[in-house]
Amino acid sequence: MKKKVMATLCIALIAVMCVSLFACNQGMFDGSFKKEATSEEAKAAWDSACEAMGVSNAETMALASDEDEVIKGWKGIAFELSMENSAAASADDSKAKTTLNLTASGSVLFDMSGFGVSAGINGSVQDKAVDAKIGAYMENNVYYADMSFNDAVLQAQADANGSVLDVANELLGGMVSSLSQSLASVGMTYTASILSAVPYEELADLGVKAYINTSGDYNRVKFEFPAEFFARMQGASDTEAYLETMANASISLIVATEKETNMFSGAKLDMDYAFKADTNNANAGASSKLSVSMSNATEVTNYPKGKEDFKSVKDMTINDLQTFFENMMDSLEALMQF
Repeated sequence: MKKKVMATLCIALIAVMCVSLFACNQGMFDGSFKKEATSEEAKAAWDSACEAMGVSNAETMALASDEDEVIKGWKGIAFELSMENSAAASADDSKAKTTLNLTASGSVLFDMSGFGVSAGINGSVQDKAVDAKIGAYMENNVYYADMSFNDAVLQAQADANGSVLDVANELLGGMVSSLSQSLASVGMTYTASILSAVPYEELADLGVKAYINTSGDYNRVKFEFPAEFFARMQGASDTEAYLETMANASISLIVATEKETNMFSGAKLDMDYAFKADTNNANAGASSKLSVSMSNATEVTNYPKGKEDFKSVKDMTINDLQTFFENMMDSLEALMQF
């Protein structure tokens, strides 16, 4: 009997500990959003994000290369990103199709003293397939590239303190920096676009709903936007005609602020939409699914193991490096521009 009682007590204790552990480690964007936020709560979250991101200044929508704050109060940005895009069109005997699948995560310090970004990208433009894995890193003034593009593989390192005449160092450092900035800035760009699309005072008129979750260390307000907002964000001159081309649209933005200071702590954006257009002899369609979150990064920790053994660019030819990056960037640019 004692054993049964002790076993029951142990199970109960473990259950309580697990609940406590999950409660303490609740993520910035986790939790249910059932309680409607008051207009004051929603406005406070919106204004905090707008002020921190400086949405009136277009220059803050891309990462800086100096020590200026890109987001007020943040040293850097940590992010997670997933994206699925597809577009197709046909007319008479001609067809065109493009697909893109992207997952990425990492952190970048705004002064570019350190960054670590990894991504997987695959897709196709017409019959040209692209399969790339990107690892772009910088630690203690050394750049590291851990990448593959289709069948080509590159693992290399370069000294950031090298001479400006060292073309290989400059090329590798510039490319891994550009890739890390581009991926990290996606969430900032989309979030800033939403925050600047419509003055807050007009959100209610567009039918935006706001819900709040105050558990843990953060106040989280989730904004759910109607399709009309998406038309405004895209700059459509004729909203009604624009909406007629939409098959579906779902957009939400979670803004997290720290309870004690009410400072902007992070954002999570989810978008899922599709367009279609059909005529007698032609049809076209496009769809996109995006989920991206960002928060403050004070340090970079996701460096790859064994990076010190990567081959020095001094032992590689400039032509090999240039060809690898040119092929990768051309294909990625074609994928991203639709």
